[in-house]
Amino acid sequence: FSIYPSLPSLPPPPTLPKICYTAMHGVGSPFALSALSSFGVPSVSTVPLQDSPDASFPTVAFPNPEEPGALDVAMAHAEDEGYDIVLANDPDADRLAVAERDKDTGAWTVFKGDEIGVMLGCWL
Repeated sequence: FSIYPSLPSLPPPPTLPKICYTAMHGVGSPFALSALSSFGVPSVSTVPLQDSPDASFPTVAFPNPEEPGALDVAMAHAEDEGYDIVLANDPDADRLAVAERDKDTGAWTVFKGDEIGVMLGCWL
């Protein structure tokens, strides 16, 4: 017997997406990781092959994250490690690319700059 009415159980809290970051052989890693930590993102994986600055950009044909194929190494690393989102900066960290892996199909969607802008605008 309880004096409290039966309460419905709460749904489990949503799981945060797991984020993989690549600096694409540039200088963005410490700044991006610090920013993500400031926003409470609990776990971010970096792409070891692309994390350190290297002006020869050995893993990409052209170090622009918006170019086709530029995110291939990061997406492969994210898949291997079970990450859902790839964030990528170009080497001087003034451009951003975002890709999301569909948990059902495994297919990646790479968002264009205007799509990222709309998402940020809605969030603000």
